[in-house]
Amino acid sequence: MKTQNFNPQQFETLARYFSGEMDENELAEFEKQLADFSDADKKMTEKMKTQWKAMESFREPALPDTRKAWNKLHSRLIDEDLVPVQKTARPQFVPVLLRIAAVLLLLAGLGAALYWGISRKPGAEMVQINTMNEANTLIKTLADGSVVYLAGNSVFSFPKEFEPNERNVELKGEAFFDITPDPQKPFIIETNEARIEVLGTAFNVKTKNGGNFELAVTRGKVKVTMKNNAAESELVTSGEMVTSVNNHVVKSKAVKEGSSAWYVRRMQFKDETLQNIINVLNRNFNTTFAAANQEIGNRKLTVTFSGQTSEAMAELICAALNLKCQNTDGKIILSDNASGSGENRR
Repeated sequence: MKTQNFNPQQFETLARYFSGEMDENELAEFEKQLADFSDADKKMTEKMKTQWKAMESFREPALPDTRKAWNKLHSRLIDEDLVPVQKTARPQFVPVLLRIAAVLLLLAGLGAALYWGISRKPGAEMVQINTMNEANTLIKTLADGSVVYLAGNSVFSFPKEFEPNERNVELKGEAFFDITPDPQKPFIIETNEARIEVLGTAFNVKTKNGGNFELAVTRGKVKVTMKNNAAESELVTSGEMVTSVNNHVVKSKAVKEGSSAWYVRRMQFKDETLQNIINVLNRNFNTTFAAANQEIGNRKLTVTFSGQTSEAMAELICAALNLKCQNTDGKIILSDNASGSGENRR
């Protein structure tokens, strides 16, 4: 008996055998027939049996009841006059071809479900910041050390930890990005209008609902691709900017803001580590702050700076965290205030 010569009735018999629907006499008779199968037929039967058991053991989602599904579908077709009503009794079993098709579909679905369950990684836990109508620039340091300066009325979404091979974030509104270089892990910013890809650079992004998209590069190189017109893609380098006009990218020279840039006028940190705050201040101002040790650097602080001198910023930090600041070799070292008096020495 060769597998390729199996007829529909034999496939029905195999399905009843695999599903355990045979009584004792039918099972004994079938096992006698099974003993006479060729080696190729036996291997095929065992493979089919293994696949059937795999389907029965997969419970999420539960396997459909093909007989119940067929009867329900058949009734609906009759109710909607899509098939003629038969005067004979409705069959008790699913038609053979439909049953075989159902098995094949279940096998395909099982394979896809198992692959999805094995290969799919849990989605990274996302964090969303909404600055609302905020006058300050809210500053956030990401897991890779990149710094994002968020303007008011902006929404920024990012993962707590980046995936091994990518750094993907989303922006609605305006932000200045200072990206930590990593050639092996591109930094991708998704906006409603464009997709921005960078390796390590600093640039400003401004999006408007239903309006133009703007990007100005301060340092490095950025690739901008319009979402509604992938053919519109530009490399933007330091000192250049692009603006979208009717899904077209227009490049021009950028206006250099320097120390008057909007994102450094009123800088706000919310529950940020002191080390992250120090890194941002030293990067944007003529300061040389340093934490005395890692424990102090890990302390968190909520603070706003607006036009203060470096001495005033140091005093504000020390007062908030009960630290002392001391000028050592040209650096202002922030350390524990052992006396507890809050007095600072410079």
